[in-house]
Amino acid sequence: MALVPKVQWAQRADRLYLTIDLQDAKEPKVDISNDAEGKFGKVTFKGEGRSHATGAEKHQYSLDLDLYKGVDPDQSKISISDRSIFLVVMKAEDASEHWPRLLHNKGKVTNITVDWDKWVDEDEEEEGGKKEDFDMSDLQNFQNFGGGAFGGGMGGGLSGIGNVEAVEDDGDDSDDDDDDEMPPLEAEK
Repeated sequence: MALVPKVQWAQRADRLYLTIDLQDAKEPKVDISNDAEGKFGKVTFKGEGRSHATGAEKHQYSLDLDLYKGVDPDQSKISISDRSIFLVVMKAEDASEHWPRLLHNKGKVTNITVDWDKWVDEDEEEEGGKKEDFDMSDLQNFQNFGGGAFGGGMGGGLSGIGNVEAVEDDGDDSDDDDDDEMPPLEAEK
């Protein structure tokens, strides 16, 4: 029986970012399509590899995702590396908006989590004024994604949090209790 791999996802108004946590995947089969009516997109995956969740042994993995709305398979991209399988799934033109969830059906799914390194809130994306162009050459240098699979952690991930303004000193120290001298330490007896 095939196992279900862990998946991380993030979105923009026009695309989804999906990362399948599978190492050393040999000849994986990945398909991006739509259902027969074109109402929702489908991502299917089958392959053998290792996962962080299962350890060093290789296992068979299978994944079937029915996405919230339709996608554009021709414009979507797939990148397979030794560390993961990364998909940029372009949303269909009539679905180019932020989706309230990844999957077509509601419900809790344990193998899918949000990829906070790639996530951008809808209002923050609109403030940027333009949609970003995705360049597959960026996949060669994952630091462009804030650390991603290479454990960027809190390090590179804070750069996108708002604008930090410098606080200017107006010279008025009347409310500033931080400048008071510390009392001397008591001598040991």
